[in-house]
Amino acid sequence: MIVRRTILTGVVLSTLSGSWGTACAEPQTPTPAPVPGAYEPIGHEWRHKLSVQAGYGPEDSAIGNDRDDFHSITYEPTFTWYSPEKRWSRWMIFARANLTYDSGNATNSLASDDFDYVDTERPEYFYAEAREFYVQRNLLGDDPRFSLSLGRQAFSDRYGLFWDDSIESLRLKYDDSFSRGFVAIGQKFWNYNSDVNSLGDREEKILYAMGEYALRWHANHWSGLRLLYERDYSDNDPDDPQDFTGWRAGVFFSGDDLDFTAFSDYHLELAFLEGDIDATDNQLARSRHHTSGAALVGEIGKRFHEVTWQPRVALRVGMTDKPADENDGFHLNGIQSDRIVNPGSYNTRLVSSFVRLNMRNLTYYGASLELRPTPRSALDLRVTDLRLRNPDGDLPIRTSQEERDARRTQIRAGTFNGGRSVGQIVDVNYYWRMFPLAYEGRHLNLSGLINLGYLKAGSAVPSGDDYQLSLGLIATY
Repeated sequence: MIVRRTILTGVVLSTLSGSWGTACAEPQTPTPAPVPGAYEPIGHEWRHKLSVQAGYGPEDSAIGNDRDDFHSITYEPTFTWYSPEKRWSRWMIFARANLTYDSGNATNSLASDDFDYVDTERPEYFYAEAREFYVQRNLLGDDPRFSLSLGRQAFSDRYGLFWDDSIESLRLKYDDSFSRGFVAIGQKFWNYNSDVNSLGDREEKILYAMGEYALRWHANHWSGLRLLYERDYSDNDPDDPQDFTGWRAGVFFSGDDLDFTAFSDYHLELAFLEGDIDATDNQLARSRHHTSGAALVGEIGKRFHEVTWQPRVALRVGMTDKPADENDGFHLNGIQSDRIVNPGSYNTRLVSSFVRLNMRNLTYYGASLELRPTPRSALDLRVTDLRLRNPDGDLPIRTSQEERDARRTQIRAGTFNGGRSVGQIVDVNYYWRMFPLAYEGRHLNLSGLINLGYLKAGSAVPSGDDYQLSLGLIATY
């Protein structure tokens, strides 16, 4: 009887406690079957994304370009390898690529990234690109908060005012429940694109050093500091007329899902610029100019959860300093953007998915109304007014090269009589997301977006009104 009880106890313990129970059992005890739903070690993962977009609007979303229809199809595979396994991996290798057929002038708000090719010929038709590839060492000092990665990595945040690009870099990252941060140093060497691999003249030989520290000082409230050092060490080149060396520094404050009566979310970001610009004219004459500037963007919103369609009303503002000339004032560099990243949803820009801002010589203010007709859909309407700080300065929106050259020539000749008004922008988005389907232990997701952007041009934009309509679908598995 004693032996039988020992055997029975060993079988029960082996079922509940794994190897410890098996060790306590007698040698003749049979090995129990695996427990359904138990964790299985994951050594590698494949993820797939397919996005399709079509629309009609100006080429490259630049005001004044000829309008045409556009379309693109992108397959994005992602591979991740873990050692010894995913749950507590010490090593990780990550790779993400794009296989794209693109008519050449599309802008995809459903893509995980939508980088601009600064001063570079845009890829057209079929091309492949390695967007990310890096190796990462986790558990530095056996501390799960620290990791070190090397390779081409994506840097992004909710707003792209400091970084929104993939660059070759070395990054030390810290991530905790109440704080996070990183320090990194890097430089872009290639596009890793089968069609346009070389960098543009304005992107070459620029070294970046960057860092961030963010603190969750209260439930759903974050604040933080950001630093970015940029050193352009390229040679004299009229195709690269401005080489900037200096600092960008900033602070941000954000909160979501708040219980305040007046508002339920907010985001405020302030950035400063200080440095020197080495300017080169057409005769290769070199001159140095000290420059400084600042930019402010903010949004405050209120969500009414108890009302039908759960409307959210928000006020949005943005402003830069007033530049004295083309070598003065705040501006975005090659790894920055005006993109707003919304994880798990669609991405947009500060004022519209259609109109891209350079965050220079600009003031804007606007309002938005967001509705949720169903639990998995959203209808958003944004209206924004844009004005120049300096009426004789560059436009803060992307326009055709002919429009930029003609306007600058008239300003220098003193014959341009435009005002401060850039215009008013209306941006409408309808987003839909399918309930995920389970297939072989993974989820298949499908989402769609319809976007309409319209610019009612002001006196500072001689090319006149413009618009863009786009439709997109994206599937992930």
